[in-house]
Amino acid sequence: MFGKKKKRLEISAPSNFEHRVHTGFDPREQKFTGLPQQWQSLLADTANRPKPMVDPSYITPSSWHP
Repeated sequence: MFGKKKKRLEISAPSNFEHRVHTGFDPREQKFTGLPQQWQSLLADTANRPKPMVDPSYITPSSWHP
């Protein structure tokens, strides 16, 4: 009935973090800059992406909040 309290988990700060990629967006060219080659291929392949299952223009705003 009176068990031990659960210990609260502590989340530490990141360690050995390396910022290896700095990207940006060129609004004049409408392109991302500084992307790794693997990421560029993902963005260039937009013609082969499947279409969304739901058209976002049919989604109506609601007042529901979780």
